[in-house]
Amino acid sequence: MSFWTDLFTKKKMVLGLSPMDGVTDAAMRYMVAKYGQPDVMFTEFVSVDALHYAMGDPTSPSASKGQGRRERLLKTFLRAQDVAPLHGTWPYEVAQVFGHTPPYFAEAAELIESLGFDGIDINMGCPAHKVEEQGSGAGLIRQPKLAQEIIKVVKAHTKLPVSVKTRIGIDHDTVQEWMEVLMEAKPAVISLHGRTLKQMYSGSADWGAIALAAEVVHKYGGHILGNGDVGSVDSAWRMAHSYGVDGVLIGRAAEGNPAVFNSQIINSQILKLESEKEQRLAWMVEHARVYEKIFKDAYPPSPDGLRRGTRQEYSFLPVRKHLAWYCKGFPGAVDLRARLMMTNSADEVEKIVEEMN
Repeated sequence: MSFWTDLFTKKKMVLGLSPMDGVTDAAMRYMVAKYGQPDVMFTEFVSVDALHYAMGDPTSPSASKGQGRRERLLKTFLRAQDVAPLHGTWPYEVAQVFGHTPPYFAEAAELIESLGFDGIDINMGCPAHKVEEQGSGAGLIRQPKLAQEIIKVVKAHTKLPVSVKTRIGIDHDTVQEWMEVLMEAKPAVISLHGRTLKQMYSGSADWGAIALAAEVVHKYGGHILGNGDVGSVDSAWRMAHSYGVDGVLIGRAAEGNPAVFNSQIINSQILKLESEKEQRLAWMVEHARVYEKIFKDAYPPSPDGLRRGTRQEYSFLPVRKHLAWYCKGFPGAVDLRARLMMTNSADEVEKIVEEMN
């Protein structure tokens, strides 16, 4: 029995952290696991092509050249539970991949299983032009046969449950036909964002289309998670009840608020202005520390300076957006955000926060 089956048996509504490119790295997932305690969390996506070429043949003469790249990619696939101990039960963690080459998906499936993840998710919903124009992400909606083949290939190369995250169509709602296509390949779960590829993240999520998709998925005996414009646990419950989904993924509402999944924390003292400020300041320091711990060793400074400013050298820059997201809802947040955007270490973050107190 897969963890998905277990969740849907025990839970009236499954609540999860949606995968977000450049956002749901191990540091964020650790913070969400510790303070939000959702049922499941998804990694940011990784290209199966990148995995194929980075992992390569370890015995080949050029293998050493790709060592750093392999280490960086594997940091993307670091489980939050491998970061630091946590009291209580860890959420399930699912690794997400994207691409359009079935053999590379097979390799990725075997790798992900070896890393200890609970499931594999295939991204068929990314609307970024550089992704979809290659026939990956939401571009797979245009290629139903290939989409089915990819699901079947991944399932054949792993014992883990295989899920799909996608959208309601390309430039208009084709959700009924698209769900029929996907369900023929029998994914464990479909997560559906209620926008088309063309919409990207503009406008409003179409939960009516998600409800129609739920009818199709349930007809096949499957399970579906809705996604789009859900900002709280209460909102998630309303959507699940109103639109017939088995669960809900929360994405952008978790940015700067890892406790968004935990109604006990949301309804506690941190709603009081001073308590909320103190909590947010503590979160940003902890998040910076966790990020630094994970990534500093994977991106060592360049001794000769040749890699300075490139993706091959460690940078504190990616975590700054998280620090900015924490800066809201209290006096002085705007000035604090400006100062945090200049930081280059967790020590600097902590010093600025101490000055705020």
